Parts: sequence; C-alpha cells; structure tokens
Amino acid sequence: MSKKVGVDLSNLFSGAEYSQEVHALESQIAELSAEIERLRQAEAPDLEAKIQQLREQLASGGVLEVPLEQIDRNLEQPRQTFTSESIGMLARSLESDGQQEPVILIEQANGRYLLFDGERRWRSAKQLNWETIKAVVIPEPAALHRRVLLANLHRENLNPLDLAEALLREITNTCDLGTSEIPKTLRTGVRRLERQGTIAKVSELVLAPLEQQQLELATLELSEVEQRVFSCLLSLRLNPASVNTNIFPMLGLSDDLKQAIREQGLGGMQALALQRLSAKKLGLSEAAAQKVRTRLLLQVLEQKLSVTQSRQLVASEIARHTQQSDLAPGKKQVEGIIRRVRTMPVEKVEREQLAQLKEALQQKLVEIESALSD
Repeated sequence: MSKKVGVDLSNLFSGAEYSQEVHALESQIAELSAEIERLRQAEAPDLEAKIQQLREQLASGGVLEVPLEQIDRNLEQPRQTFTSESIGMLARSLESDGQQEPVILIEQANGRYLLFDGERRWRSAKQLNWETIKAVVIPEPAALHRRVLLANLHRENLNPLDLAEALLREITNTCDLGTSEIPKTLRTGVRRLERQGTIAKVSELVLAPLEQQQLELATLELSEVEQRVFSCLLSLRLNPASVNTNIFPMLGLSDDLKQAIREQGLGGMQALALQRLSAKKLGLSEAAAQKVRTRLLLQVLEQKLSVTQSRQLVASEIARHTQQSDLAPGKKQVEGIIRRVRTMPVEKVEREQLAQLKEALQQKLVEIESALSD
C-alpha cells in the first residue's frame, strides 16, 4: 500500500488570486512578457518561499518508488507539447545524474495514479525503460484543471498554443460557455472597450485584488458574459487584451502550423505570420498554398528567424505571387473556362446550343494553334 504524503496543495496556491501566477510565455510576445516580469518582481520572494516549502515537505521522507505502468497522464493538463528533443535531453540527464525531484501523483480509486506534475520526467523515464520513478502522492485537489494550469503558468514556459487551449478549458469550466463562444466574446468586449478608450483600465486590473477587479469590471460597458470571461483571465493575472491579440489567434492556425508548434518548436508569433500564406492570399489552390507554407516554415526553423524576419519573408512571398498574378491577368480566366468546359453536362444542353458551342470552340482552337506556333 502506497504511503500518502500529507501535502496540502492549497498552501502552494493560497492567495493565488492575489499573487503572481504567470510564468513568461515567449520572448516574442513582448506585451505579455512585460506584464509577467512585473508580476515576478512584485511577488517572487513569496512565491519562491511557498515552492521551497512544498519541496521540503516532499523531501521529508514521503518519496515512493512507483511503477511507471501504474501512472496515467492527465489528459486535462495544459501542456500538450512534448518534443522528442526535450524528452531526449531530460532522459540523458536522468541517466547521468539520476532523478533529482520526485513527480507528484494523485491516487485514483482504481489503485492507479494520475500525474499532477512531472510529465516530462515520466516520459523520459519511460524512454529509458525504467520500471519505477520517484514520486509523492497527494490527495486530489478541488478544481484539478485550474490547479494544474496554475502550476504550469508558475513553473513552466507553455507555448501559446497549449496556453490558448488550456485557457479555453478553464474559462469553459468557470463560465459555462461553449469553446467556440469564448474567443468571439473576448474579441467583442475588447474591441468595444478599445473604441471607447477604456481598455487601459483593464490592463491596470491585472495586479489588483479580485474584489477590486470585480468592482471595476462592473463599471465598464461589458455584457454579463463578457465580464465573466474578463474576470476569469484577470484572476489568472493575464491581460484580456493581450490574450485576445497574442494567444487566442493560435486556435485558428492551420493544422500543419499547429503540428509545427508542437513537434518542431515553431514560435507562436512566427506561426501567425506563416498563417497569412493562405490559398486566397497567394492565389493558389489549398494544396499549393500548403507547399509554400511548408517551404517557408522550414526556412524559418532552419535559419531561426525572428518574428520580424518571418513577417518580412512572408510579405515578400505574397508580393511575389501577387506580381506573378498581375503579369498574367488572363490566367485565372482561362483556368475557369477549362474547369467549366470539363464539368459541363453536355447531355443536358440542347442540340442547337451544342452546335454553336462546337463552332465557337473550333474558331478559338484555330487562334490557339496560331498563338502556339508563333
């Protein structure tokens, strides 16, 4: 029988509504990074003390050796991106230096364990074919997803796609809204406050106590649903305007770009730049546009282009395709004619009209043969 450790998880997050709860997202997301840095400076001593207290509790003799096969990953955990490179590096560290910190598990009714913290260590241990891993077991906390989200925001650098999906789940749980409604609701509220010139008031509430946040939001022209979404983000110490601009747009990325973020380490802002290479923008079919995206994606990754450089690369590519289209104004018209002729159901056309069409095509064929022979 596994011994439980009496770790009160709420101690780690007590006062979470009033303390720093966000780790830096990405260096490219300047506005969010600046906010988070202020939070870290304001609350870091208190936060570090709480984390250290938990570590001391975990090291007080309650560390167990738990079989890897008895551990299940938390499907609701915010971090969904685990690159093979990251797992490989940690596996090498575990192999050479051993496991320095235990993973944190939650005991389930069926005798199995749910991962609360330490999935990278768990994956790396599996890669090394370890049979067991050092762990501590804690009681299941209320609002499990929120606790895991806060832990990840505190301690790990979530990529913006994982963060967007995690925030979507958290707001859905808190506000009882459909996932498709949330980005639209946030966008509508932010745009209205921007038009009214009051969006700066929301930014000032990021560091405010929860009660003050609620009072100030009530004075703004937001619907009840919008207030709930804004309130949820502010309670996590996130600026709703920044989430609207930099985080939720990740949800609309094409599948190939989402995959590149998760598996190849593509930056979120670079992905948004590459998203502009759509079939409509390039004047190509979807398949052809994806080939262009793939080519430029590889260039961004191999050359480690910055956000600005990526945007310039994309703008040049779009301009090149636009110029090619301008040089051949009849290209799309010809393609349309070919497509319509090939798909035309001749059996439904009257004989007289077919005869006229045949005559027109024969005349045009003579012109085409003349043009090809020049």
